[in-house]
Formats: sequence, structure tokens, C-alpha cells
Amino acid sequence: MASTHVRMSIEWSVPIGQTRPLTSALHSLAADVRPTRGCVSCSVSTDLANRNVVRYIEEWQTEGDLRQRVAGDTFRQLVTLMEDASQPPQIEFVLARGTKGVEYIEEARGARAHEQSH
Repeated sequence: MASTHVRMSIEWSVPIGQTRPLTSALHSLAADVRPTRGCVSCSVSTDLANRNVVRYIEEWQTEGDLRQRVAGDTFRQLVTLMEDASQPPQIEFVLARGTKGVEYIEEARGARAHEQSH
């Protein structure tokens, strides 16, 4: 049976000296996210042999859980890490209805802003 979970993955190509600060920040963020309702897993990995790649993956039970995470205030920390990168990271949202990129963040956060204004 295929997994019905949804997943967000972010992959940074990081200059050698910046790997540790980024992974440290991501591990701290992952520790905060793991106890969240709907979170299946949250992991940080590095592949130093392959262009110093740092991967951050969150897996959620439903798209609603993921959307709530993206629209939430703590997601801002992740956005800041993405914006501070010397090269923009690759971000991918694997959903039941297909795969999306960074536009999914705007979609989820835009929906939240719309709900708050009503």
C-alpha cells in the first residue's frame, strides 16, 4: 500500500563553513515540529560528499496538517533560513494531488491571511 502521507522537503547546497550552523538550526526546528499533531516525521540529513547538500524533510498525516504547519507562525523560522541561504534551496511539497514547489507556501499562507481578514 502506498503512503498517503504528504511531505515537504527542502534541499540546500551549502558552502562548507555554513553546513554546521544550518544543520544546527534545522535540528532545533525539527525538535519543535515533531510533537505537533499530525506530524509523522521530521528529519535533517547532510550529504557532504555530494556538493554539501543539507536536506530537511517533514512528513504529515494529511495535507490539512501540512497546510496548517506552513500557515503557522513557526514556519517563519524556516522561511528565514531559506531566505538567508547563499543559494536558494530546492523546495518540494509532495501531495496526494501532485507535487508543488514554493508556490504552495504562498497558497497556504495566503489562505490563512484571507481567513484572518474575515
